[in-house]
Amino acid sequence: SVDSQGGSISNFNDYNHHFTQQLPQRRAPTTLHGRRNSETDFDNDADSTGTWREEDEDDVSDGKDPQLVGKIMQQPNIDITPLLANSNDQNNPDIAYFYLRDTLGLSEETMWKITLDAGSLLGMTPRNLDKKVSLLRRTMNLSDEDVRVILGKQPALLHYSAERNLAPTILFLVRALDLSKGELRGMIIECPSILGYSLENLKKKFGFFFNTLRFEDVGQVRELLVNTPKLLLCAVDTGLIPRMKFLHKEMQFSLEELREVYRKNPKLLLYSVDENLREKIIFFFILQLNMEPKHVRKLLLSYPQVMDYNLENHLVPIAHYLMTELEFSSIELRSILLKFPRLFTHSLIKIKHVTGFLRYELQLDANQVKRVLFQSPQVLGLDAEGNLKQKIEFLRSRLNLTEYELSVVLSKMPTLLGCSIQNNLLPKVEYLESVLLSQSKHS
Repeated sequence: SVDSQGGSISNFNDYNHHFTQQLPQRRAPTTLHGRRNSETDFDNDADSTGTWREEDEDDVSDGKDPQLVGKIMQQPNIDITPLLANSNDQNNPDIAYFYLRDTLGLSEETMWKITLDAGSLLGMTPRNLDKKVSLLRRTMNLSDEDVRVILGKQPALLHYSAERNLAPTILFLVRALDLSKGELRGMIIECPSILGYSLENLKKKFGFFFNTLRFEDVGQVRELLVNTPKLLLCAVDTGLIPRMKFLHKEMQFSLEELREVYRKNPKLLLYSVDENLREKIIFFFILQLNMEPKHVRKLLLSYPQVMDYNLENHLVPIAHYLMTELEFSSIELRSILLKFPRLFTHSLIKIKHVTGFLRYELQLDANQVKRVLFQSPQVLGLDAEGNLKQKIEFLRSRLNLTEYELSVVLSKMPTLLGCSIQNNLLPKVEYLESVLLSQSKHS
């Protein structure tokens, strides 16, 4: 990327040479696709209410050389003057309460929250409050609704000085990660308490990504934090490092593998070791499914989102059904999961529905159903009443198969159910028909 004065920013260390007097509008906000599942269980060491907190943490003591983050660990002289232009407060009321309620349009619920939890805001002058709100608006292109959302989540932001707290923190985030205004806006709307951490606190968290995990590309770290800004709410020593060490030391992930896994699913850095990671990996994957660390690595490298699903309400019931009702052994289920790691993206109801379709609509016996699911578990992701039924009707009618013959074909080669009719099955059938017809003519 290129800064406003033409200089290139190639890595994290270069940011210190490129502070400018206004925020960059480098590009349109990056669209990052996350996933949220109702069966996800989430826990981290940050205050879930977003309460402002300053962490008193030791330096990253993981034996890593801090040279990689270099000059960002120093305090540059940041010119924040352009960010603090006087706002037009001629029309603002004289009382803070009416400014917050009427000018900003804060809801009654938010006003009660301010009264009970941040009552000293009501003693500030409207001019003082407007200065801070104007700073937030200009640096992130916030709409009126954006301001209401941010203050509804974190009214304590208005306690802090525009000059000494908010402006330096905003500039630090922008220059350290080369953020566009849109990206910064998305992060702060989701987690406004980020602006409450000291620069030293934020530097230490960036140090985890650049020193401990050894990310070399600022763009990759930016993508992580824009997609999952809650990472900046986690403590380093009691949160990020223990979670990383569990996979690195106990599950034998290399740092390169960890970077790949975290890029695919940053939420793994938010999950508690004892209440989440260990329960799923040790007690479920390893003890119940007889996986080895190499199997866990293969699974998480392929589809780390499997860790987002609730253990007791989702993972265990599906495994129990497959091992008891369909009589798969733990080794067989392990093989299915490694072959089709997205197995757990489907609900137990859908799995039962597809299984019942194979059993009673196709009249496959129990062993044939088991064979189909073992060889082609992707069948569980098909729509039983849609494309699955269409493929079966195609095979039955085009090949003129009886019910028995169809069941024999599918039990011997269940991967046929994963093939497209138009792009795969139909062209092959037409080709074979033409070859057979040609041979019959010559004979």
